Amino acid sequence: MSVFESGVQANPRIGVGHPLADASVGRLSGVHAGRDESWGARAAATVGAALRLIVPILLLLVSGAAALLYSNIAATWVTGPNDAWLGMGQVLLPVTFLAVHLTNRRYGPAYAFAQVLGGWVLGFFAYQTFQAQIAQFGAITLPAEREVLGFGLGLLLAQLSAVFVFDRTRGPRWWSGPLFASLWGALVLCLVAYPASYAGTGTDWINHMFVNMWIAAAAGVALLIPYWALRPIVQPLSGFNGY
Repeated sequence: MSVFESGVQANPRIGVGHPLADASVGRLSGVHAGRDESWGARAAATVGAALRLIVPILLLLVSGAAALLYSNIAATWVTGPNDAWLGMGQVLLPVTFLAVHLTNRRYGPAYAFAQVLGGWVLGFFAYQTFQAQIAQFGAITLPAEREVLGFGLGLLLAQLSAVFVFDRTRGPRWWSGPLFASLWGALVLCLVAYPASYAGTGTDWINHMFVNMWIAAAAGVALLIPYWALRPIVQPLSGFNGY
């Protein structure tokens, strides 16, 4: 039985910080309110929760890795042939929001938070371990260290805040959760990533930031199409009114 299938009332606006949401976090770790539950049952629940996160974390890692690997390819179809400041990696970053939205839709905010944190921990160690091999793969030029850290921090904060926004705006209008979460994520991503990466370098980063913000917002709107197509497959568990 899913951790969200028992004890969670049918309320589409349960958010992080709500007692029911906090209870779901406890269930994610396998801690059940029943006093008679054995340690074996708790361990099994914990293992089941961890196994349930494998596919969501892999989806997040694959989308993030694609953004990194294509970061050195200029998106001249957006900026024009004579302006190569925008990389395809930056254009692909909003795709990571889709992976988080689908997990939030299916399992709720506790799992989505765990997906983001677990994906970033695994991604960080993978990047540190295989950085040289990644650079040799197809003669890829990795971004500068400051740029990687700046966009990494911006994306992490954007994904975590998008989890909360999705949870608070999900409801009968199927598009409200993913749309508002993606728009908020685009705002946080650009407002954090660009100053952290380029402030003080003499780059025209403020203009680039606003252009990228509009691109990320447009990508969030476009990603409603695959989200809508996947809704029949990724259906929410009981407790979310089918939203």
